[in-house]
Parts: sequence; C-alpha cells; structure tokens
Amino acid sequence: MQLFLPTVALLPTLLSDALSVLAATVISFVVILLVSSYYRFQHIVERAENTNPEEMGTTPIDILRVQLARYLAGCSRRNTSFSLSLIRVDNPAYEVRMDLPVIAAVKQSARREDIVGVFDERTVALFTEAEPEDAEGILARIVEMTCNACPGLSADQVRVGIASYPEHALSGKELLHIALESLGKADMEHPVVMPELDADDEEEEVEPGEEAEEAEKNDLHEIREKRSRGWKDRHKAAMLDPLTGVLKPSAVSTYMQRMMNDLRQKKKKATLFCIGVNNMEYIARVHGEDVADDVLAGISEILQKNVRADDLIGRHEKYAFLILVQSGLENAETIGKRISTLVQRTAIPVDGKKIKTTITLGVAAYPEHGRNLHHLYRGGQKVLDYHRQNDIRAYAVYDPKVHDSTPSKPLRSIKSVQA
Repeated sequence: MQLFLPTVALLPTLLSDALSVLAATVISFVVILLVSSYYRFQHIVERAENTNPEEMGTTPIDILRVQLARYLAGCSRRNTSFSLSLIRVDNPAYEVRMDLPVIAAVKQSARREDIVGVFDERTVALFTEAEPEDAEGILARIVEMTCNACPGLSADQVRVGIASYPEHALSGKELLHIALESLGKADMEHPVVMPELDADDEEEEVEPGEEAEEAEKNDLHEIREKRSRGWKDRHKAAMLDPLTGVLKPSAVSTYMQRMMNDLRQKKKKATLFCIGVNNMEYIARVHGEDVADDVLAGISEILQKNVRADDLIGRHEKYAFLILVQSGLENAETIGKRISTLVQRTAIPVDGKKIKTTITLGVAAYPEHGRNLHHLYRGGQKVLDYHRQNDIRAYAVYDPKVHDSTPSKPLRSIKSVQA
C-alpha cells in the first residue's frame, strides 16, 4: 500500500508530460505540413508555366486556380488592376496544350510578365496586368498576333471573355465565373466581351408613350457616359498624387514599366529624367510645410505644361519627380534645359510671397544606359546623388566614368519605391 500511493500521486505529472510531448509532436507535424504545402504550391506554380497539367498529376482547372490565387495576391499587394481572359479557339486543328502552337503564340504576343495557361483543351487562360479600359484593346491585339502566328487560324474562330480585378470581382472564383459568362456572350459581331463596370448612377424610369423607345436609348447612352466618367474619376483619384496631380509614387513603377515595355517592343527610344527639387528642406523650415507643399505643386504644374501629353510624370520621394519621355538623348538636353530654366525663372506665389527655387536633373536613356526602367532609374539617380554631394545644381546625362566614381546611397529597385 505504501508503494502504491506515491505511484498514484505521480500520475498527474506523468499525464502532463505526456500531453506536452503530444502537443509538441502535433505542432511540429502541422509546421512541417504547412512548410511542405508552401513549397509544393511554389513548385506547382513554377512547373505550370511550361508543363501540361496531366503530366503533373492534376487538372487544368486546379492549376488555374493556384495560378490565379498567386497572381491575385500579387496585384492586391501592389494595388494594381489585372484582367483574367479566357481565349477560346474553335478550330479542331489547334488543341490548347502547353507544348502546342496556340499557347506558344499567345505567350509570344503577351508581355513577359503575363501568365499563360490552359483552361481546357479549347481555351487559353491569360492573366495580364492592365486597366479595364485597356483590356479589350490588348486582347484584340493578342488575338490578331496569335492568328498571324498560327497558319489556318482566323480571327473569326477565336472568342474572348474578360473579367477585371478589382472592378468586376475581388475573388478568383468570381473572376472566373464572370470571364466564363463573358465568353458565353462572345459572337461574330463581338468576339471580345468584357462586362460593363457597375454604374454609380441609377437608371431613370422612361415615361410610356410613342417616344419611349427613343428616350430609353438616349437615357442608356447618358448612363453609359456617366458610368465611364465615374470610373475614370475613381481611377484618376486612385493613381494620382492629390498634391501634385501626377502619378503617385506607388503608381510610378507600374505605369512607367508598362510604357517602357511598349516602347521597347516598338523599338522606340526613351529617356528618364530624375528631378530633385532644391532648397525644399530650407523652405519647409523657414516658411512651413504648407508653403513647401504649395511650391512643390507649382513645380509640378511647370513640368506638366512643358512636356508632351504622352510623356509620363510621377512623384518620387518627398521632393522629387520622375519623367519618362518618349524620345532619345538627342532631344533630352533641349527638354531638360528648358524646364530647368523655366523653374529657375518662375516665382511661385504662396500666401502673398513669391518663392523661387531650382531643380537638378539626372538623365539616363534607353538603349544607351540600360534595357529596362530600373537601369535608367539607377543611372539617373546616381547623377542626382553625385550632384548633391558636390553641390552641383544642373542638368547632366549619366556617365559611368564620372557618376560611378563617387559612392552613392544604396539604390532600391524602382518597384520598391512606394508612397
């Protein structure tokens, strides 16, 4: 009996130890499962871009859902729009598989960062980062280029249904449903179909009578115009900096990279101006932050009035701008010196005062200084850093022999420059 009692007393401790071991084992198992699931997810995504689903032991729709989830998460994080397009090929000579000509042609027609996959044996799935108003035009171009690359495939054998994130839906399941519905409505007259965006304005009732049909047509036309204006206003507010009226820092990368890709495909030249506005810390310290903001807005207005409408201007950092100009170095000096002179000569009226300042420009050009936007940004920014360290306030083109000789501050990718 004396031996038995201590043994009974130890039972709670033994039970507690056993539960602790069991809990640790369960937690370890869950962690291992999560890690292995993540790596399997990454592996599936990488293989799916070049491998047929059946070779991976799965179905096209399962692969599509994985790709869609990943792409949606990326665009949500970057706060950008994208389109899910289903491209149906009604030609028995062309089956849709990752290793067959239709997919290769769509990949060649799309941009490098777009995702091309299989929806079914007749339908290509395409994810492309694009604004809603651009989507139909982009898909029409892709269809045309794909047909040109596939002998015997004509445009009247191809139908496209499009859904746009976040304008039409916020989840992959809803986007897929809308794209399928759009595809079902595509016909000979309208081969590319995307649903209209939701209107903020309610339709007014049409009074019955002989003129009802005509009145309804006019009202619908007015509603469509209001809808278009409403979306454009919301879109403009989302991408423009409210102070300066140019692209927000968070939108600069997306729009400028898109323009760079387009110019490169068309084999056109481009120049990036990295513009630092001088004396702004002094102005803010002496006159206040509000005055500094007004001065910055005035500088932005000068820049906008003195570059072409198809050039892109974006705010960068607190007191800096980026301008992507659709011309080469041969015109860059003229543009740079013109806007430098205008800023220097202009006294910006703020609260009864007239304040002057200057700008410093670092210039890098495609193809002379790089093949992509980040290369140009890196070159132009090095010019600015060099000028700031040597108290130079002028226009200068990137020269590796000069501007790489002085250590500059660590450069981030332009993709990471967010507001």
